[in-house]
Amino acid sequence: MSAFETGTPNRSNRAVLVLSVIVIIGLLAGAWYLWPRFEREAPQVSLAPDADVLGTAPLEIVVSDKGAGLKSVIATLSSGGVEHPLAAEQFVQPVAEQKIAVLASKLKGLKEGPAVLRVSARDRSWWSWFSGNETVIQKNFTIDITPPAVALIADDRYVSFGGAGAIVYKASADTATSGIKIGKYFFPGYPGQITGNPDHHFVLFAHPYDTPADARAVLIATDKAGNTREMPLVYELRNVNYRKSTIKITDAFIRADFLPTLSGDNKVKT
Repeated sequence: MSAFETGTPNRSNRAVLVLSVIVIIGLLAGAWYLWPRFEREAPQVSLAPDADVLGTAPLEIVVSDKGAGLKSVIATLSSGGVEHPLAAEQFVQPVAEQKIAVLASKLKGLKEGPAVLRVSARDRSWWSWFSGNETVIQKNFTIDITPPAVALIADDRYVSFGGAGAIVYKASADTATSGIKIGKYFFPGYPGQITGNPDHHFVLFAHPYDTPADARAVLIATDKAGNTREMPLVYELRNVNYRKSTIKITDAFIRADFLPTLSGDNKVKT
């Protein structure tokens, strides 16, 4: 056997070895490049506010996926045997977040009572035989689109501009918050303060000096579903000419009358 014939297998083995290394490196590089496409984190679904009552207050559904991005989002609200579609999105490009606003009062034919919200979201991952990760949530709600009831029991017929007034009113049991709103100000009512009846609320309110004279106070009651009842108050606003005076205050006056020297640990340092 010649030397040439003896060396041929060695060269062939080296070629196979080099080719194998190249294939392995290629597979590893491909796996490293494609691995993020097989991420296993499912989309996230959150509700704001996360309450069990749905009314006139808006409900926001937030669907997000930080990995491959969203591929589809479907949301429905079922009530009284009727399914109300809220969203049915198929995204051509990955979407990181999708928000869905739900206004129960705008859904035609929606009746008060129990309801089920169903949200399904799928991402663009190649996991699960290229079908992606899916999240499905169901939440039970009570549909309530009727505002709470209020009734005025006692009120002030005269309120001074820059002064205060007082009223007593009755609010229904489903009331969550209530009080007087005038301009940008809100004065909460407190139950059981006057008559001892927890349904009777008492509130002191002002007609602030920076509120227009033609503005009037409104009694407002809101329930957990965000339904609101408003009742404008009727009263005569009296203008008051408040006296104005200017008082000059010196540092010596403040130190003498308002910052007396104290002994021990309470001594004032100036």
